[in-house]
Amino acid sequence: MGVNSLFVTTEEKEGAILIRMNRQEKLNALNLQMRTELIDALERSNRSEVPAVILTGEGRAFCVGADVREMAQDIAEDLRKTFHKIVKLIRYSDKIYIAAVNGITAGACISFALVSDYVLIKRGTKFSTAFQKLGLAPDSGAAYILYKLGGPKFTKYVLEGGEISDEELERGGLGKVVDDPVSEALALAKRISSGPARAFIAAKRMINQTAFRDFEEFLEYEALLQDYLSRTEDFKEGLRAFLEKREPVFKGR
Repeated sequence: MGVNSLFVTTEEKEGAILIRMNRQEKLNALNLQMRTELIDALERSNRSEVPAVILTGEGRAFCVGADVREMAQDIAEDLRKTFHKIVKLIRYSDKIYIAAVNGITAGACISFALVSDYVLIKRGTKFSTAFQKLGLAPDSGAAYILYKLGGPKFTKYVLEGGEISDEELERGGLGKVVDDPVSEALALAKRISSGPARAFIAAKRMINQTAFRDFEEFLEYEALLQDYLSRTEDFKEGLRAFLEKREPVFKGR
C-alpha cells in the first residue's frame, strides 16, 4: 500500500501500515496540504485489511501542530474540516492506532498522539502546549484528552500551557517511554496482526463508549470557543508576536 505524497508517506511494513509525516524543515508543521494528505492516508488505511496503523514523524519531530504562518482565516471551520477530522479518523477507526512519537511534539499533534490506542514516546521527548501564547485555548481535543484521561494533574497544561515531560506523561498513564518508538510500534503491530481482530475492534468500541462517548460534542464546543477567541485583540497580538518573534503583550481583550 505504499503511497508517497509531498508531505506524507505510507507503506505496509511487518503487518502494519506505517504513516510518516515528512516536512522536516518545518518540524513537520501542518500546513493545509499536509493535513489534506494526512486525511487521505488515514482514510485509505482505515479502508485496508491491515489491522494496525502506526503514525510517526520524520526527522527530529513527531509534529509541532499547525503551521501558524499559514493559519486559516476561519479557525473554527478549519478545525472542523481538518484537525477534528484527523483525530476522529484515528479514534473512531476500527484499526488499532499506534503513535510512535519520535521527537518534538506540540499543538494539535499532541492530540494526534494521545487519541491513539497506544502511545510510545521516545525517551527525553516533551509535549509542548503553547496555544495560550497565541491567545487561543488548546484545540483538536487536547483539553479533553489531557484532563479527562490524564486527570487534574494536567490542569496547568490545559489552562496555561507549558512543556509536559515524557515521565509526566507516563506517570499519568498517557503513554509509554521507550528508546525506539518505531521499532516498538512495529513489534506491537505484529502482535496485534496475529491476534483476534474482531475482538480488538469490539474492545476499542467499548473504550470509545466509555472514555470518548461525548468527544464529538466536545470538539464542536471547542470549535465555537476557538472561533470566539480568534476574534479577540489578544489573538491578533499573539499572532503578530509569533511572526515578529517576540513575547506577546496581552490586554485581556
